[in-house]
Amino acid sequence: MKINKQELLDTVNKLMEKIGQDEAFARALAEKQTSAEVAEFLLANGISISKDTIDAVIDMLKKEASGSAKVELSEDALDNVAAGMAVRPPSLARFVNWGGMY
Repeated sequence: MKINKQELLDTVNKLMEKIGQDEAFARALAEKQTSAEVAEFLLANGISISKDTIDAVIDMLKKEASGSAKVELSEDALDNVAAGMAVRPPSLARFVNWGGMY
């Protein structure tokens, strides 16, 4: 499936804005179990994204996660790691547990 990246980015930005402003919306979204339920819920709330697009994004995230999980640091690299914490913007996956991915 071909995804229009700019259109998807605009939709995700709109979704993240809505999640950040409306806690009840975020909780209701997190309760959805399938991509079809997510697509239906989002459409009912003015955010149009197809089930197929959601499935494609989930597949991309799973591939990325499985690839990054295989990376191991050498002993020398581990010795050079500084303690600390990175602060990142909330990810969509944090709010929606699609297929037990996160």
